[in-house]
Amino acid sequence: MNPIKLTLIFSFVMLAACSQFFPDKENDYVNSREIPALQIPPGMQAEQQAVASEEVIVPLTLSKTIEYIDQGENNTYVRINSPFAHVWRLVGKALTERVVEITDKNRSIGTYYVQFDPEVQAVSDGSFWDEFVFFFGSDANQELPYQVFLTESEFGTDVFVRDQLGNKLFQGDGILLLNLIFDTIKQDFDE
Repeated sequence: MNPIKLTLIFSFVMLAACSQFFPDKENDYVNSREIPALQIPPGMQAEQQAVASEEVIVPLTLSKTIEYIDQGENNTYVRINSPFAHVWRLVGKALTERVVEITDKNRSIGTYYVQFDPEVQAVSDGSFWDEFVFFFGSDANQELPYQVFLTESEFGTDVFVRDQLGNKLFQGDGILLLNLIFDTIKQDFDE
């Protein structure tokens, strides 16, 4: 027998044998069965019941009311009469709409970490020279890090602006960022 024919026959036999070692998993869902529910240890059951019994203060309705509250030093904030989850989305949308760079966010502690420059300059994109200046010139924007902090209260959700160390701001560029968020959300509510 010719060695080429022998190699060809041997290859076909090996390919057929491979299907035994590597079965087709495409129809495994047909033969699957339901697995039993997990058993929860007794210590964890008590924790789950304690968490379920904790009261969460949530306004009952999604209200479109927003107010700017300035009560003096370290107490300037925006209050939105809605639950935390709704306000979290609104603040994120407002920051994105105003092209404020969100560098990080942590929903569990209610904080957006942003870079903000109140004197941001629009980049012109019209000529070759504008492109040259963009790539090789110095950065015209000097963004500073801020934290946009959300906390839920019985009246709704409060939005504060803090510096990078976590201190609440009541003047300067932080208040400009808070005003920007307030104006954007108010404009969104008015539409």
